[in-house]
Amino acid sequence: MDLDFMKLLMNKTGFPQEAGEEALRCAAALAQSGQEAALDSGVDSFYRQDLNIQLAEPLIQTIARESSVHPYTVWLLFLIQAAKPAVASYLEKGVPEDLVWETFRDLKFKVMECKNVQGVWGNFVAFWYPIFYSCDILKLGRLEFENTVYKEDTPYVWGEYVIRPGDPVKSVHIPSSREPFDQAARLDSYKRAYGFFKEELQGKPLVCVCDSWLLYPRNREILSPTSNIVSFSSDFDVIRWEESEEFHDAWRVFGGEYQNPPADLPENTSMQRAFKKWLMEGNKTGSGFGVLLFDGEKILNRKG
Repeated sequence: MDLDFMKLLMNKTGFPQEAGEEALRCAAALAQSGQEAALDSGVDSFYRQDLNIQLAEPLIQTIARESSVHPYTVWLLFLIQAAKPAVASYLEKGVPEDLVWETFRDLKFKVMECKNVQGVWGNFVAFWYPIFYSCDILKLGRLEFENTVYKEDTPYVWGEYVIRPGDPVKSVHIPSSREPFDQAARLDSYKRAYGFFKEELQGKPLVCVCDSWLLYPRNREILSPTSNIVSFSSDFDVIRWEESEEFHDAWRVFGGEYQNPPADLPENTSMQRAFKKWLMEGNKTGSGFGVLLFDGEKILNRKG
């Protein structure tokens, strides 16, 4: 393990001090138990095996068992070590260094989520990270933009604009950074993305898609009309949505108590109170998929 790089990444991305200290303590535990080389070998294999994160799972469990370090913390150490070649690749592609570290702040956000939800400094969503190591995502302002293609079965048509299956688009992700999420912050993010990808766009609008619980249309019934989540959903033309018997994103709202019965869910925030009331009334939750067209100044297809 490259401890100097680990310290650099945690410093550049603003890791909480306690999280950084725990990561270094656990790195030492891996070294003392003879598992450091196994982790390094696992990172090498990860890159050789087309960034298939699932193939690393058995190794992570073995390292955790042999070192007495929690698997989520081993995942964190793995993801930090795997970031070293990815950071170099971003820089080689001409991405400014400050944007590279801003993008890898996602590891900080997820380490805080892991502590809040699982009670451990670590990472419990390693499946999310291959796009970081393939250099296919950037955090530009409040939002993250992933290189992908339009995967719907039929074209999306808005006036003169037609987005066909297979066309390149940017998938928008909303990290739990606790930064402002109001319309001004989002507009700034769209403008940054348009500017960054301007050469690629060649005068065409920036096409974004988002598939998220935040775009579930009935959130308008759950939350206040002034909610930033409701406002965000108006940025997109939501073209399909679905409901679920289980609130799969409950952990994002209720943290470590998300598995409690509805009556025992916390009520510490207005969002928690709103969703708790909705669930106690026996209602379902869901997700939506939407499209956003941005011309550099305004959203062309904004519904609200």
